[in-house]
Amino acid sequence: MPRSHAIIWLLLIAWNHPDATAQELVSGIYIMVTPQKKVPCTHEARMIVADQKVCISKKPIISDDELTYASDISYDPRYQLHYIDIGLSASGSATLTQTINSLPDSRFALALEGRVICVFTADPTIAIRSFRIGTDVSLKDLQAIHDVLKNVKFN
Repeated sequence: MPRSHAIIWLLLIAWNHPDATAQELVSGIYIMVTPQKKVPCTHEARMIVADQKVCISKKPIISDDELTYASDISYDPRYQLHYIDIGLSASGSATLTQTINSLPDSRFALALEGRVICVFTADPTIAIRSFRIGTDVSLKDLQAIHDVLKNVKFN
């Protein structure tokens, strides 16, 4: 691991707190954390789909007020996938782009209303003003995600 990645990883670990619980999960975009084998996850959150646990940073890198919209469920006939687009403010876009450039292999978790809605990666070669979610889940699960998103008030 390059020295800069090791420093960032240590900062993320320090950022986490062992007493963190899912009840403390605030809405926003988090960096996914992969603890070393003998180090337990210090901030677990549950996903809305399949009730799976994921390990995330304690605080979001992008707050929920930087999320600008969620589209309805759309279908891409070329790839035969259903999806939802989530929009970002200019500052949210800059933060995500900077994070991806610093940590190119990062995965992110979108959390709303105390649960992780989805996990995603972003392409650092494009300007990120929105990101697509749901292409890796069933239409039924995507509908459950959409049900949560339609109740969120976006800026």
